[in-house]
Amino acid sequence: MLPTRENCAILFRGFRATFNEAYNAAPDERDTENLRAEDFIMEVPSTHSSEDHTWLGQIPAFRKWVGSRVIHSLDIGRITVTNEPYEATVGVPVPAIEDDSYGLFSPLFRSMGNAARDLWRALAMKTLLGNAAWADGNRFFCAGRPLADGTAPWTNAVTTAFGDAALEAGIAALRSAQAGPDQSANVLPRLLIVGPSNASKARRILKGEIVASAAGTASESNPLKGLVDFRVCNDLVGTHAGRWFLLGEVAGIRAVCVQKRKEPVLVAKNQPTDDNVFLENEALFGADGRGEAFLTMPFLGYAGGLASVADWDESLVPAEPAA
Repeated sequence: MLPTRENCAILFRGFRATFNEAYNAAPDERDTENLRAEDFIMEVPSTHSSEDHTWLGQIPAFRKWVGSRVIHSLDIGRITVTNEPYEATVGVPVPAIEDDSYGLFSPLFRSMGNAARDLWRALAMKTLLGNAAWADGNRFFCAGRPLADGTAPWTNAVTTAFGDAALEAGIAALRSAQAGPDQSANVLPRLLIVGPSNASKARRILKGEIVASAAGTASESNPLKGLVDFRVCNDLVGTHAGRWFLLGEVAGIRAVCVQKRKEPVLVAKNQPTDDNVFLENEALFGADGRGEAFLTMPFLGYAGGLASVADWDESLVPAEPAA
């Protein structure tokens, strides 16, 4: 194939179709455990370079209306989230186009489409592991968040390794979270995220029919079966291998939110008159998107398996994900 303008356009349409097919592919029905973006993130649109997200520190409960209204002064936390650009670019030698061997590059563009689809999940996991400071000045996951009513601090970060008792403690912590003095936040614990090393244990705890009794002398029905869903995140390896997260939901709000400014789109510089083709004899194809992930309300998340709660800081954040 001669690299004419028309042939280059045909070539790009083929690569773009392969990219889009992978980007829009439905999940494999056989893959029921690997973590996907839709399992744990909430999406919000973005129309500017950055967005302000305002959260109420406490929400008043309804009361019987007697006399004048009781005005509650609400603590308001503001989070500004700036959209960041992400890209991935590959070069295809022009001789490969001339020799009609461009079909060999289809798997590459399929991989780019898969990576672009995974961008938002990767950003969300990076945000969970980063544990940035929240609007109240404490980190999102912390060992003692002061409550407005002066009661004992609420904890959603522990060093406890994953297991039956640890999961029950996490569920209890989310259910006991308060939106205000003596007012439940009504959090529904719904998703456990573990790494590969804890996958079989999570499977046994949440899917097993029978477990050993407390005395260890008999078997009984599993009280934790189906209590929450669980997913395996392959990012939780190495330094993060023991980490586990329990995430909740209230009124449709989830712990991790992704604001999308631009979905990844494949573009090309493959025309004969493009500098890279003329000077380097190489056609360029790249995908880029823009957005960011952030954490919403601390009482929607619980983290365990930490080596040290005090030392959990941004130095542990993994490398930037590729688009």
